[in-house]
Amino acid sequence: MNIASKMYRQNRQINFIFAPVNATPAPRMKQKTITCLFSAIFLLYPQFSFSQKNAADSLGAFIASGADDTSRVKAYNNLFLEYEFLDNAKAKEALDSALNLSKKINFKKGEAKTYKLFGFFAEDKGNYPEALKNYFASLKIYLEMGDNHGIGASYNGIGTIYFFQKNFPEALKYYNEGLKYFTAANDKSGISTSYNNLGNTYSSQLKYDEARKNLMASLQIDKELGNERGVAYSYNNIGILYDNEAEIQSTEKARYEKLDEALKNHYASLQLKEKLYDQAGVASSYGNIGRILIKKKEYARSRECIDKAIALSLKIGYRSCLKNSYNSLSTLDSIAGDYKASLQDYKLFITYRDSLDNEETRKKTIQSQLSYDFEKKAAVADAEHKKELENQEALAEEKSRKQKLILLFVGGSLLLVLFFAAFVFRSLRITRKQKDLIERQKDLVERQKLEVEKQKLLVEEHQKEIIDSFMYARRIQRSLLPSDSYIERAMSRLKKKKE
Repeated sequence: MNIASKMYRQNRQINFIFAPVNATPAPRMKQKTITCLFSAIFLLYPQFSFSQKNAADSLGAFIASGADDTSRVKAYNNLFLEYEFLDNAKAKEALDSALNLSKKINFKKGEAKTYKLFGFFAEDKGNYPEALKNYFASLKIYLEMGDNHGIGASYNGIGTIYFFQKNFPEALKYYNEGLKYFTAANDKSGISTSYNNLGNTYSSQLKYDEARKNLMASLQIDKELGNERGVAYSYNNIGILYDNEAEIQSTEKARYEKLDEALKNHYASLQLKEKLYDQAGVASSYGNIGRILIKKKEYARSRECIDKAIALSLKIGYRSCLKNSYNSLSTLDSIAGDYKASLQDYKLFITYRDSLDNEETRKKTIQSQLSYDFEKKAAVADAEHKKELENQEALAEEKSRKQKLILLFVGGSLLLVLFFAAFVFRSLRITRKQKDLIERQKDLVERQKLEVEKQKLLVEEHQKEIIDSFMYARRIQRSLLPSDSYIERAMSRLKKKKE
């Protein structure tokens, strides 16, 4: 697949081509130029057609290879990008397959991406209500997912539809929302896209300073990222800014200087778009260059560019570019004096304009907006109701939890009381047993004490008997033995006899 094309589709930018202004007559070469033009386009895009076919065949083979469903959804979406400007039936078939498979496997990201691509497809065909409906469907899913990049891209798509319908306040609102989400996602490419789209909107409101600030910021980011497609569209829209500024210049010289700056930027944009095989971008650049060349009164070169824009836009079904190119061609025919051709061209301009922007289309666009707003409010109400139910359930669960805690606390308290009672009862039993044991031991001690006292009395009695016996024996002994005085007298007599 063409990588640049994929990058472009991820962050879609406005590629503007505005209606030409009146100028003075010049020779007419319409039929010959268109005939040569188709030959030039055939020679200019053989590589593109060949690479597109190879990419489409590769994606088809991958889908048929039995890959997993998520990968097949992505392949179907990429296949749409290959067929988008080549085969409407195959492009729609790829998107239908991607959407059905995404819903079947509940692949929300794939579903959101497919709705966004449906928005691209409808936008390419100028069916703005259908584009808006699909962008809102994509936005809803991305919001549910919280995908900041996807949300930003959807807001940018919605803003672009309002821009095409010249509802600039709404366009600015959605572009700024997109910028907010791209910034939150730190998506540099998305931020650049938002700046680019904001710059074009400010330019359309004649707020040129704001426009230049945003467009230059976008160009700087894309250069830093090496995003050639983004650089191409920044050059394109800066060229339109210079073109618009040319209208307010006070001198012819200043006016032509602005127009020259505009052409320089448009040619730089065209060169990059041709390198990237961006057919829609090439068609718009040729239309813008042709319109500026009318203002510079270079009518032959202008017709050549506008015819290229028409031929390529017819080939790819680019209605917005066809509308503005036929308006430019009508101006050229009028300048050349071919009023019949000018009227025919103007009728084609009116036809494409009305198919893109009419009262019925605006009503459907408003209806899409109101439908989204209603669904959004319903979703908010449903979310609030769901939240209320969740709160009630949470309160009920909390109440139930508290009741369970109370029951557990009461049960635990009862168990503690029972355990304490059992402990006390057991302690009392042990105490009672110990008391009984002490009482028995006390009785035993008392008995032993009595026994000891009894033994003591017996001993004392025996001792008294023994002492009494000793005393009695002593008295007997004393009665039988002589007294001391007698012994002393006997000893004295003995002593005297010896003398």
